[in-house]
Amino acid sequence: MSTIALHQHADRGLTSPAAGKTARRWSLIASFALAFPLIFYWFLLAILVVKYGHLPNYVTPHDWIGNVLRIVKSTGSAADMVPIIIDEWLIEAGRINYDYGHGVVEWSFTIIPHKWGLVALAGALLGLNVALLLEQRIPATLAGKCIQASRFGLLTSLGSFCASVTNATVFSVVHCATPSWVGSLAVLGLDSYNLFAIEPFGPTISVLGLAALGISALLLLRDERSSDARARAAIPQEAVPC
Repeated sequence: MSTIALHQHADRGLTSPAAGKTARRWSLIASFALAFPLIFYWFLLAILVVKYGHLPNYVTPHDWIGNVLRIVKSTGSAADMVPIIIDEWLIEAGRINYDYGHGVVEWSFTIIPHKWGLVALAGALLGLNVALLLEQRIPATLAGKCIQASRFGLLTSLGSFCASVTNATVFSVVHCATPSWVGSLAVLGLDSYNLFAIEPFGPTISVLGLAALGISALLLLRDERSSDARARAAIPQEAVPC
């Protein structure tokens, strides 16, 4: 067998599972994209229930599509239209206290489509990171293993947290605030004054979280290509007789 034939055979061996690898990768990405926002919002609801000791007593679905169409028809400028549309609610759930007249909303959380989409995007990137990590060859040295594990854990945990928590919209009458991402942190007991000071930076923090997840995936891709290059380099360079 010639050297060229040997290398072609090795390349086929390295690339033959490519279709299955791609299918598994996309399966994980889709699963995380669907499951991550569901888990996140159910977890957020659970925190509110535990914090205030009451189950929600109302769930209000909003006509999001109809509202968007009305905004498009009634707003002449696209620059004015987009900020209004992205803040339209899809679902609201919470607790109304009827001890005060017609009732006072004690707490609520809302689902806004574009924020759900951003959380789903964070989930998809997290799924990509998990898929790439599972496909990795184990680093040969202990230092390599520690670096890869630490880098993966730090970037994915911080990225997922920043990208998800900044897209939560929680209202609490205790904190006298409109539904916002800092409301969820205030509910957890963090200082409200400092939280509302950083509220305008929510979009920036969200983008940085998504960027951290993307950087982690790119670094894992680099590690994968380096491993493949080392595997090819390990193939004997001399011709092997048939």
